[in-house]
Amino acid sequence: MSREAAYTALFAKLLPLLSTSGGPIVTLSRRLRTLDDMNDPELPALFVTLDKQTRQVKAGLPPRRTLGARLFLYVSSPDQHVASGIQLNTLLDAIEAALAPTGIAAQQTLGGVVAHAWIEGVIETFEAIKTSRAAAGIPVTMLLP
Repeated sequence: MSREAAYTALFAKLLPLLSTSGGPIVTLSRRLRTLDDMNDPELPALFVTLDKQTRQVKAGLPPRRTLGARLFLYVSSPDQHVASGIQLNTLLDAIEAALAPTGIAAQQTLGGVVAHAWIEGVIETFEAIKTSRAAAGIPVTMLLP
């Protein structure tokens, strides 16, 4: 199984969130930009990046390979009197829904490319005090077949 095939499948699973597909995300990319480099019309933005990759070997068993991805979500509230964390929470729910298993399957296989993909760990959030922006880092783990 190709590592890049897994990351490509994860990105493809998030494509319906793009505004051109009817979703709430304006910018979706695998090339990370900083929140400071983003203009308000480009937000909300979602970036898919590489994270830790592990390979565990136990005698008599095939290697267990996991790939990590980190999703970076950036938002900006158009109303200075409304907390940007409200929009951030709504979009975090949308990302979780996009990565949820479909049908009766208990696992998200990203179209059969991975054995299972899921959000795992701490979702780090940041809500700016002096601006209307917020950000989140979302850890995703993918188990290769």
